[in-house]
Amino acid sequence: MNTWKIDFSIVIPVFNSENTLDELISRIIGTIINITQNYEIILIDDCSSDKSWQKLKEIYKKYNNIKIIHLQRNFGQHNAIVCGFNYAKGKYIITMDDDLQNPPEEIPKLIDKIGEGFSVVYGKYYIKHHSRLENFFSKRFQMLIYYTLDIPDSIFISSFTIFTADVVKNMTSINTSYVLLPALMRGSVPANKIANVDVTHYPRKVGRSNYNMMKYFSLSLKLIINYSTLPLLLIGVIGVIISFSSFGYGIYILYRYLVDPINTLMGWNSIMVTLTFLGGIILLSIAIIGEYLRRILIEVSYGQQYVIGEMEF
Repeated sequence: MNTWKIDFSIVIPVFNSENTLDELISRIIGTIINITQNYEIILIDDCSSDKSWQKLKEIYKKYNNIKIIHLQRNFGQHNAIVCGFNYAKGKYIITMDDDLQNPPEEIPKLIDKIGEGFSVVYGKYYIKHHSRLENFFSKRFQMLIYYTLDIPDSIFISSFTIFTADVVKNMTSINTSYVLLPALMRGSVPANKIANVDVTHYPRKVGRSNYNMMKYFSLSLKLIINYSTLPLLLIGVIGVIISFSSFGYGIYILYRYLVDPINTLMGWNSIMVTLTFLGGIILLSIAIIGEYLRRILIEVSYGQQYVIGEMEF
């Protein structure tokens, strides 16, 4: 027996998109209405600096089946989506961007593919219409995701996605303030239940992307530190290598001293270089461990996925 009252929930994080929201919502409704009458659209304003929230209020009054949420401050795209997940009531949950680069007319492709028995389906773009620099960083980040999360490199990760409700329930049960959706997804879904479907990616009509080198660096740091033990493993490996090298070098010095005591006096420069190198390794190790401790402190004390300032249902 199907206990779901809503077939599809469409979750959209909003940030500085007042000029695209009207067209986005009308196109979504024009597409989804041909599939089902039982749907909802959840729009989460991630504390935009433009008039996006006022525009969302107008949309809420104009259309049915709309939920709008305004976050108290900017938490980032992934946290905003998790906020929407917590209020989604659909059997399937679709995520997409607010800038019309994900065409709403491609939603049926996601729905058809997940109907084949998959738990997660990502839209895979023929051509990704971003700048060369952004495409470069995006590709490097994808490679890091594959390695860290053990996702097959045949799977393309994108923001245009459909999840089953069970997967979303598992994802939201993972309580972390450092939200990264691919990591939450991978902790809830086996690799053979993840699929791609080819979709179109349109050029941006208004504004420019919020993703830049620093944003990708921040996401990469979040992925490596919060969802892997790679930095700690590297510290251990470097420590072992240096320890064995120092031990071997000590034996070599002792040997040289026994063979030729007169010419084995070590100079001040070599001592300082060795001490500086070892000191640098120690400080680097402390910095990495300190970052882990800082994030643990945030998690157990005052970390928040999001804070809602206002919402309309």
